[in-house]
Amino acid sequence: MNAKRFTHHLLTIAVATLGATAVSAKANPIAETVGVNKNALPYGLSDEQVSQLSEHVLWRRLLMFSDAPKNPKKDSSLITDDEFFLSKSGKSSPKDELVAMLSAMARGDDEAMCRFPARTRWLGDELDALGINVSVSDVKCADFHAWVDDINAMALSLVFAEEHGNNIGSAFAHAFMRIDGRADDEAGVHATAMNYTVASDSSDGALAAAIKPIIGKYQGVMEILPYQVKAHDYLVKDERDLWEYRLNLSDLEVDQIMRHIWEVRDLKRPYYLTHDNCATEIARLVDVVRADEALFSKLGMVTTPAKVAQLLSEEGLVERVRYQASNSTKRQVIINNGDDFDLGNIQPNNNNPTKASPSHRIGAAASYDGLRDDEMAYHISLRTAYQDALDNPAGVRKFHQLTLPSTDISYQDDKIKLHELSIFEMTSLNPANTAKAYPDGNTNKKALASQIYLGLHRTTDASSANSSAHLVLDAHTQKGKAWTIGRGTAGTGDMADTVCYLLGGGGAQLGHINQGYRVGVRATAGCIHHAAYNLRVMGELSVPYWYHKDSAARSGYVQPELSLGAQYDFDRHHALRLKAAAQKNHSQTDHSARLEFFRYF
Repeated sequence: MNAKRFTHHLLTIAVATLGATAVSAKANPIAETVGVNKNALPYGLSDEQVSQLSEHVLWRRLLMFSDAPKNPKKDSSLITDDEFFLSKSGKSSPKDELVAMLSAMARGDDEAMCRFPARTRWLGDELDALGINVSVSDVKCADFHAWVDDINAMALSLVFAEEHGNNIGSAFAHAFMRIDGRADDEAGVHATAMNYTVASDSSDGALAAAIKPIIGKYQGVMEILPYQVKAHDYLVKDERDLWEYRLNLSDLEVDQIMRHIWEVRDLKRPYYLTHDNCATEIARLVDVVRADEALFSKLGMVTTPAKVAQLLSEEGLVERVRYQASNSTKRQVIINNGDDFDLGNIQPNNNNPTKASPSHRIGAAASYDGLRDDEMAYHISLRTAYQDALDNPAGVRKFHQLTLPSTDISYQDDKIKLHELSIFEMTSLNPANTAKAYPDGNTNKKALASQIYLGLHRTTDASSANSSAHLVLDAHTQKGKAWTIGRGTAGTGDMADTVCYLLGGGGAQLGHINQGYRVGVRATAGCIHHAAYNLRVMGELSVPYWYHKDSAARSGYVQPELSLGAQYDFDRHHALRLKAAAQKNHSQTDHSARLEFFRYF
């Protein structure tokens, strides 16, 4: 325990002892007042004062209400767990919960005050500002003091673990909090980790495990454990780089955040992968002590750890940044620079999330398709997250490809149509000739390159000469190998700027095509090249063989397609993309092209 905390506890004990000597519990004048008039508000507060306190943004945040209700009649906390409230109506009324907490303080309810030390401290400070002397103390909160003194929080940091290339649940990266107990402990030997994560069910299959956290069917769990244990999980087991962002917080703010962590550490609440997750929890904790900040409300409906790191940096809340290279990065450094390279001189990879483009993207495009007599079509597209092969790679795991729901609406022939609705797409290349080919720290087993896709898109039915485009539900998966060409940036553990891949697999399509379905196998070959920091190009040849039983037209056929693409970035938020393709459809080859302007937000 440091000197500041020790002195604070001695003063608290002294005040509590003197107060107990002068006034017995049964002779408490406040308690007598409450007992005489049951309708009186605690501490002689007026109804207006109570209303103002209950509407204060920090009180609402302590109860996990939104800063301001969109509909006052439907005002409610994000939490439904009864253990989080003293009042039976607390989950829908911040005012009722405030009165219940004030009443508990007034009657000296140590159980309630020890359960909610952050609320007690905040209310005590607010009453003091109103000139009301509140003789409350947490000196009897032995469990709380044992916990908080053991951690001895002096500073807090957001820790960002880069995207996992082979785990859907961690493919969006991860964030947790580092709590430092010493000022001179860079390695974190005496530090603690606070990790808010999902409590998944090991009996669920891969599909269920991917969907349930999106819709809140898993509970969130807050882990408190030694920092080095958590860091080892990422740096060694998962082989993912870490970025630490020391937060610019005062000692009083750090103390209050720790009190609030105590209040919520065992709380039962649903975990939502998109908007109530590991990263939003850290933003919410900062909001609890900064009334002038509104980090949580600025994050939007889909929040990634990178977005929170960017926001904290933009808001001036980061005072120091530290990079930690994973085991795979260290091995890649040797590949890039030779066996004699001093690992103490590693330069950070190009995966600092504060440098990344925002993951949301809107686009406006013009296209033509030779199948439609070169008639122009116009498109509006929207992607919720995360990264594709041509997006700006800065701030993201290299060659990482992951897409959450995105849509493309087209206008052609005076008709508005759904051109594409991608539900989920993930490509993990795991180049075989790099140190990044070993998932989960197993250096004896290389991971294959893989791809999975599920979505709706327009495709050409090439079973007859009357080729036509139809909207189909497409599901396919592929596996294979990938290799980088060249050498990564000197001094870093980054991979080379060019990767080529060979994939093979199968899938099925359902929709208004011949027979209503087709199944097939395919082989895919392609290359991606990062030509400059703001320019990427790629080419891909896909050769699917489709089959459906048909006595009138051909049942099986090959429908090869060659596609080319390039993207130029004007800055982190704006880019121009060009794509062109040639596809063999029955007896003719059809060409298409598309030019699209993107805004990342």
